Amino acid sequence: MFKKFFAAVIIAVFLSSLQIAFAANNYYDWSKIKHISSKSELAHYLESQSRAGQTVIPVILTNGLSINIHEAINICPGSRLMQEIVSSDGQNTRVVYTLKEYPGTRVANAYLNGDTAWLSQDEMQLYKVAKEIADKINKADEKESPTAMSIYFEIMKRASYVSGNMDHQPRFVTAMEALIDGKANCQGYSDAFYMLGRMCGLNVSRMGGTANGNPHEWNTITYGDGKTYFIDVTAGDDAITKSNGGKEFMYIYFNAPVEIMQVTHSWDRSFEPPNLQPSVDFRYSYSGIWSDLARTTNADAGINLVAEKLKAGRKWFSVMTPLEEKYFTNSQDVANYISKQSGKNIHLNTRKYGKYMFFTAHLR
Repeated sequence: MFKKFFAAVIIAVFLSSLQIAFAANNYYDWSKIKHISSKSELAHYLESQSRAGQTVIPVILTNGLSINIHEAINICPGSRLMQEIVSSDGQNTRVVYTLKEYPGTRVANAYLNGDTAWLSQDEMQLYKVAKEIADKINKADEKESPTAMSIYFEIMKRASYVSGNMDHQPRFVTAMEALIDGKANCQGYSDAFYMLGRMCGLNVSRMGGTANGNPHEWNTITYGDGKTYFIDVTAGDDAITKSNGGKEFMYIYFNAPVEIMQVTHSWDRSFEPPNLQPSVDFRYSYSGIWSDLARTTNADAGINLVAEKLKAGRKWFSVMTPLEEKYFTNSQDVANYISKQSGKNIHLNTRKYGKYMFFTAHLR
């Protein structure tokens, strides 16, 4: 399902010049600099400083904490990150981080601060498109989850997935390519969702890791009650491009909890945000709030509901149920049963995610 995912490329550069280190050591009043004791704390601090418009951020890493190049990529997945180690005594390390923000971050900051003077010409082009989208969604005055879904679909409507050499085609990894040029890799999708989410007042962030073993990037969203969920726009758009049997997949990674996400995605748990929702709850997209989707407490009820919906005139319907292996391994029997009950000639698509099954029936 993730065959089109392309490795996310984020440039992390480590500077070690003694002259630069000496200058930085004398430039800052290190007695007033933030002390950081964990990778997770560092990730959250850099994110908060980035949102405040800071691009050069000094910190003191304590208790022997050190960050290597691979960890740096996950610490700040939305920016190119440079790390300058100023000095270290083995326990405490003085570091200056320099962030080169992606256009989505810069445009969101400009929109929220009401100041576009520091945007480039290309970023101003993105700003106008993003502002039009955000103003339309904000005017609708929707609640948090519908707003997130509106953003989700707006990006998928405008972009299609593309891979290539990111060193020579850097726009692929940004919202610029997703919303203006109409093509992007996973970083471009997540940059666009991050940008529009912030512009619409949502508490969104980015995460990096893997999807089916391939480097990948997606988003997180934290709602008013403090619960945090995963949103992978790239996966949703990948599903829309599929033929028969693909539509239901677009929802699997919208407001996804850990138990759904971890089936195909992996990430460094030390970088994950607090209060990640561990299991399926009322916010998960298969909660029945979408007209073509439902969730039932057992497989029998789910299969009968699919048959009922198709008999009533639906062209396709999808249901999520607890995993019952006999139904999953005998999917042809399930398809025959739905056809008989609905009186329709159908194609049945079946997927298994952890302890859940997804049945989607389409009219032939």
